Amino acid sequence: MSYIDIHGHYAWGIDDGVKDLEMAKKTLSIAALEGIDTIVATPHFTSGKTTKEDQEKMIARINDLKALASTYNIKVLQGCELMLNKDSDEAIEKGIYLPFENTKYMLCEYDVTKPTQSFLNHFDDYLRSVRIKGYKPIIAHVERYFHEGIDLDYVQYLIDLGCVIQINTTSVLGLGLPVHTQNAMKLLDANMVHVIATDTHQCEGRRVPNMQKAYDTLIDKGFSKTYAELLLSGNPNHLILNEEIEYPHYKRSFFARKFKH
Repeated sequence: MSYIDIHGHYAWGIDDGVKDLEMAKKTLSIAALEGIDTIVATPHFTSGKTTKEDQEKMIARINDLKALASTYNIKVLQGCELMLNKDSDEAIEKGIYLPFENTKYMLCEYDVTKPTQSFLNHFDDYLRSVRIKGYKPIIAHVERYFHEGIDLDYVQYLIDLGCVIQINTTSVLGLGLPVHTQNAMKLLDANMVHVIATDTHQCEGRRVPNMQKAYDTLIDKGFSKTYAELLLSGNPNHLILNEEIEYPHYKRSFFARKFKH
């Protein structure tokens, strides 16, 4: 089975992700071994800080990544991870963003260091700028914004607004904070996850290409192969083809829910 990673910082030397060309080669080699055949390169764009000049540099480096990744039989598409904040209206009006290549989808995030209440109070307002421009927001690593436990009602509110919900493989694998894994499992059990991606930043450590490992872990935790394939391959494919996603409707067995967190 092959996978599509729609969130990763593989383009080297332009944000806090992969640092240099040699690390990029190692990271792509790992991605190929993990069965990833398509990547959306999503460097950080911070509203109010990223400039037009920065944007041009990032586009050039993504093009470098496309050429490099082709030698690993991996296709790379252009995108960004847009930090939404009080400057989002101006940044989007100026065109300082990169939607997924040839699609209506845009990966968006909020500052994970801020209190959960700040996310609840402001994020949907900031999403307005994205929606007005005709894009559908993909909410990056939603499990990381809830520091004391997930608010499923608010996530459902985001879904009702037309947002796509993404969680990180690190949360599935238990490589981050315990609360992030707990949040991710509750979202998965509630069918509120649409896509799982790696959020790759490096070639070793936690934030690496690890989609096959995430798939195996989902199966081990009692999720169906159909559900896992939808989140790691099916829906990511819909996104890059500019299609509507499929909304999951699966249940784990009672035994899995009780004993395999």
